[in-house]
Amino acid sequence: MTFFQRIKYHIYISVNKIISKKVSTVIGSSAKTKIIRDIFFRPKGLAEIYTKTINYLNFTFTVSCPLQILIRAEQRGIESSLSRLIMNEINAGDNCIDIGANYGFITLIMAKMVGATGHVYSFESDANISQVLRKNIKSNNLDEICSIENYFISRISNDRMKMIDDIFNNNNSRIKLIKIDTDGSDYDCLLGAENLIHRDMPIIIIEMEEKEFKIYQKLHSLGYKYFYDQHYNIVDIDVNPPNLIASFNPLITY
Repeated sequence: MTFFQRIKYHIYISVNKIISKKVSTVIGSSAKTKIIRDIFFRPKGLAEIYTKTINYLNFTFTVSCPLQILIRAEQRGIESSLSRLIMNEINAGDNCIDIGANYGFITLIMAKMVGATGHVYSFESDANISQVLRKNIKSNNLDEICSIENYFISRISNDRMKMIDDIFNNNNSRIKLIKIDTDGSDYDCLLGAENLIHRDMPIIIIEMEEKEFKIYQKLHSLGYKYFYDQHYNIVDIDVNPPNLIASFNPLITY
């Protein structure tokens, strides 16, 4: 971090200790404070990126990301329960796909778990975020384990988007787990991966933000029989957890 970033880092932590979460939410969403927020967090029109070494679950990572995300990662973790589930299900030598990788916290966890004999295929559609994702992989010496692509993953392939089935058409690596988190286009990602799913029967972790019923229907049609939330609670079609975990075989709960 630069000198001024360290100052803002400590200001942000101090302010959040003083004010309540409710007040913080109001300030963070009010149009009246937007100019101040932009000056503080987005001084050049884009989210300012901070770099810091943090302890995250059982690992030490050097991460680059916006200040708010950095503080959350340090204090509470980023999707900690989902990360722990992934740590339970992935072993050395496995191959995984992370669709909607964002700044790469899940990709980093996957990479540590699969080790040098496995591989993580990570996709992020935002060009600016994808650059930071690449930096995070490089900073943690995971270049040989992770492939980073700036693709929008969907149900068709053209100049702007790609299907998982097309990307892996000539790749025979068996995929153990697929994570899909694209803020709304998750169902289309699923449709574009049907051939790979039939081939490898991976565990699927998918965000349930839109088209939840269609996601359940498609997973059932693909042969998935066991459905959980990220805490290993069994769920059915009437329950829409933030992340749905689908498996051909029952998962061992921890």
